[in-house]
Amino acid sequence: ALVYHGLDLPRFPPPPGPRPKRDGAGAPVELLSIGRLVEKKGYDVLLRALALLPPALNWRLTHIGRGELEAATKALAEKLGLSKRILWRGAQPQTEVLSALRQSDLFVLACKVADDGDRDGLPNVLMEAQSQALACLATRVSGIPELIEDGVTGVLVEEKNPAAFAAALAALIRDPDARARLGAAGAARLRRDFDFAAGVEAIFARMSAG
Repeated sequence: ALVYHGLDLPRFPPPPGPRPKRDGAGAPVELLSIGRLVEKKGYDVLLRALALLPPALNWRLTHIGRGELEAATKALAEKLGLSKRILWRGAQPQTEVLSALRQSDLFVLACKVADDGDRDGLPNVLMEAQSQALACLATRVSGIPELIEDGVTGVLVEEKNPAAFAAALAALIRDPDARARLGAAGAARLRRDFDFAAGVEAIFARMSAG
């Protein structure tokens, strides 16, 4: 039997209402990524994907987190001409994280297997994003496909592929209805299958039966 570590859902109540239908033609579509600035999080891939987006497409990225590659990541953003569209917020308390999730239109995370083999399992930030009915674009790495079903509860692309990530990103930026559909489906599945309390109860029941 498999019991996911899940999310403590009372700490992440549903969002207060629907998001604005931004499509990249007027006000910027608000992209959010939360994660340590380390190799396995794939921020170099994300930045290269952003650099491939059509210049007329209006977006803005907010990043929350710090890490050993912070200086190198910011330098790459500057080199790619992206700095004016990115807000680096550093580490933030949970209240600010929740607020950022609610104010964003799309969550992006380009995880990859690092050169030394280090990789994510199932990033909590993806579950946190889905708790707020926020559509997620991520990569097919480790346990992520166990949370996100491509085209149903989010969108997945292959790792280390900026062009594929950019194509999926452009499509989602332009389609607020698709983002709303994916976000709602992701939230429903999260609350059904990734509830921390339900997981604890399932373990307790098995232990008691033994």
